[in-house]
Amino acid sequence: MKTIKQAVRALLLFMLIFCNVGVYAQRKEVSYFNDSVEICPLADKELIDSCYYLLDRNMMLETEGVYGQIAILDAPTSEVLAWASLEKLLDGECEGCGDMVYVPFKKKVCSTDIFVPFIAARCLEESNTPLGRIVDTECGILEVSDSLKIRDHNWRRGGYGETTFEKALLMKSRIGMYKAFTTMPNGTDLWRQACDTTAKSNAIELAMTFNQKYHPKSSLGYVKKIATGIFEKNGIQHRLAPEGVKLAGMYNIRQSDDNKRTSDEFTFVGCFPADNPKYTIGMVVIRPHKLPATFCILSKEVNQLIEWLMNRNK
Repeated sequence: MKTIKQAVRALLLFMLIFCNVGVYAQRKEVSYFNDSVEICPLADKELIDSCYYLLDRNMMLETEGVYGQIAILDAPTSEVLAWASLEKLLDGECEGCGDMVYVPFKKKVCSTDIFVPFIAARCLEESNTPLGRIVDTECGILEVSDSLKIRDHNWRRGGYGETTFEKALLMKSRIGMYKAFTTMPNGTDLWRQACDTTAKSNAIELAMTFNQKYHPKSSLGYVKKIATGIFEKNGIQHRLAPEGVKLAGMYNIRQSDDNKRTSDEFTFVGCFPADNPKYTIGMVVIRPHKLPATFCILSKEVNQLIEWLMNRNK
């Protein structure tokens, strides 16, 4: 009899826990969807659910991330269609352990470093400097002053040397970007402002800013050439491009010049199809610093989202 009572109590306890978990899950779903509708009048629940699933089950697990955001915009209007935002509440007793929880998606967690190549392209355009002009990226290391030293990602291999501004930007040469900035009268000041990592943003702002930089009709198209070219044969991220869809945008990993990092910041902005964009995506994942830190860690998941969006309404 005692054993039966214990079994019944255990069953009742299990049912109580199950019900509470169900109520929590429902509240969580209502919370994030209502938040999305409040900020995004065109919020699409199916799309929001897909973003949360991709962020939780793929991106955060793949990178061991502690914070992540995805935003999807309607490219022609910049209206927000969907948003996902998750944070890992770390368990102090177990390194890397913790629950993934929904957090308000207005939180600003990332830098705007991803836009530096696009601002460099805009500087060249504003100063009437051809993309084909030769620029010397030195041996991958440039000491502008005691307080400003710039290194390219391939400085150990001697840098890119003399090349065109276009190739320098397509290969994400920081020295090439800096020298593009200096074609403007206040170029060094603009560079310091653009590289200010204390200015924080989020996935929605990244997506909206890229939309504004990519679409202006008054532009000669320098930004578009860099944004599309980076995923083509001569671009450093051509291996990350989705199949069958022309993508414009960029992946970025924020890295301090001295390589002393406590965290890795992965960001992505992109719109597609590039010739007549329908969607724009902004993405952020933050994780404790570890190696390897490569763009391909998230490109598979981003490409899955792009493919799903392109096939969704067919």
